[in-house]
Amino acid sequence: MSALLPSAMARACEAAGAAKAGRDALTLVVLGLLAGAFIALGAVFMTVVMTGADELPWGVARLLAGLAFSLGLILVIVGGAELFTGDAQMVIA
Repeated sequence: MSALLPSAMARACEAAGAAKAGRDALTLVVLGLLAGAFIALGAVFMTVVMTGADELPWGVARLLAGLAFSLGLILVIVGGAELFTGDAQMVIA
C-alpha cells in the first residue's frame, strides 16, 4: 500500500463503494451471515476468557475480554465479511 493524495483517496473510496454496491443480494447475505458467525465466535471466546476471572483485577479482566472479543472483528476484516455498518457507509460513495 502506498500513501495517496486526498483526491486520489476520494477516487479510491468511490471505486470501492461502487464495487460494494454492485454485489448481488446472495453474496451480501452470505457475507453478512459470515460476519455474524465471526462476531459470535469472538463473543464466545470472550465468555471463555472471562470464566474464572474473579481472581484477576477488574481492569485486567476487562482488557483481556476486549482483546478476546476483538478476534471476531479481526476475522471479519481478514475474512472479507460484510457488517451492516460497513454497508451503511456505501452512501458516502
